[in-house]
Amino acid sequence: MLLEEKQLREQLYAAVMALPEKQAKRIYARYYLGMRVSEIAAAEGVDPSRVRDSIRRGLKQLVKYF
Repeated sequence: MLLEEKQLREQLYAAVMALPEKQAKRIYARYYLGMRVSEIAAAEGVDPSRVRDSIRRGLKQLVKYF
């Protein structure tokens, strides 16, 4: 892994962790752990649309960092 790539990954991880806790956990589960939205929703006991919307809002915030 190139140093530049490693630094970008670290910056991205830091930006994700700076999001509100639920959004950060959901984005982490979705993109780092590879869980499906339905799996995250089932684990949290919420409707998948809530998880999907939360992830979408979090990704919009991340775009501002990059």
